[in-house]
Amino acid sequence: MKFTAVLAAIFIAAPSFVIADSCNRGGVYCGQSLTKWLGTGNYRDHIIQVLEANGQPTDEAHIINSIFDCLDGGEIRLRGFCSSGCGGVGTEDPDFCV
Repeated sequence: MKFTAVLAAIFIAAPSFVIADSCNRGGVYCGQSLTKWLGTGNYRDHIIQVLEANGQPTDEAHIINSIFDCLDGGEIRLRGFCSSGCGGVGTEDPDFCV
């Protein structure tokens, strides 16, 4: 029974670790790259919170075309908005504004 309780605790705690570690510290990501991890973490809601905290619109264009620095623990910091879209998405290289 104790093993089952420990195992259950691990599965309950696991999603919080995945969310926190979804982006790589020091990485640069556009919203569209961050939202591809919706299966493991909810960056979409986090992006909206960060945009709101920075007085930015939260429409779909700003969610996917804003660019962020990844900080410790998967936290993100807004760099800006890529009005012409993002490049580097889906590659090993950092995302960038085009």
